[in-house]
Amino acid sequence: MLWYKAWRESRIRFLLSAALITCMCFTFTLLQGRLYPGIAHEHAAVHNYTQYIHWTVYGGVTRGILQLSCLVLALGGLQRDKREGTLGFTLALPVSRVRLVLTRAATGLAEVLVLSLLPPFFITGASHLIHQPMPLGYGLQFIPLWTIGGMVTFGIAFIFSVLFTNEYVALAAAYMTYFFYLAGVRHPRLKYNLHVADFMSGQFPGQLDRSTMLWGNTYPLTPIIGFFIAGVILVAVSTFVTTRQDF
Repeated sequence: MLWYKAWRESRIRFLLSAALITCMCFTFTLLQGRLYPGIAHEHAAVHNYTQYIHWTVYGGVTRGILQLSCLVLALGGLQRDKREGTLGFTLALPVSRVRLVLTRAATGLAEVLVLSLLPPFFITGASHLIHQPMPLGYGLQFIPLWTIGGMVTFGIAFIFSVLFTNEYVALAAAYMTYFFYLAGVRHPRLKYNLHVADFMSGQFPGQLDRSTMLWGNTYPLTPIIGFFIAGVILVAVSTFVTTRQDF
């Protein structure tokens, strides 16, 4: 029942996100003949189809849409129940608040994973239709990056979803926090790159070759583990806050 409740709460946002990401993948592939010249002019590093797909999908606007989707998918929960007057029923269920929160978090993260799976398969299929080489393996390597990076993005908004009853306020606060985080980690004095968008784009050292946008021989696990731990901490903080709230 908890899983179904969490799914009903987020299904419209998830389906709209999936539709938008799928549409973007098909648009950039099937219309590449028209869009490629403009992208190549805007990005001097774009010289072939693989680089074009990276700067439009895996490291471009489509990745940005996934990030925004993660912020939106995190909204809801007990604060929504409070606003809609169903909090008493939810809290009367024979389950702990911890389970309520973790079920909602797990549902959201499963949705993030599904959204991350869409581009590799749709891009590969659409590229085949227009006779452009795009091996499935190229896109599959972005799945852990998009999923874990999406988990961190989701976690930031998840915290605000348990703090604010108004979802618009929660989304605005999450977006501003996320924006300032992305801007702050660009500071030149930071010793380590903590920019989750760069991580999701495969632009950390040892991931993509900056000149070709092809994967190297190594696939570093350290940033994956680091961002995964950050995502777990964000969800854990949200869970702790929920258990201490007086509704």
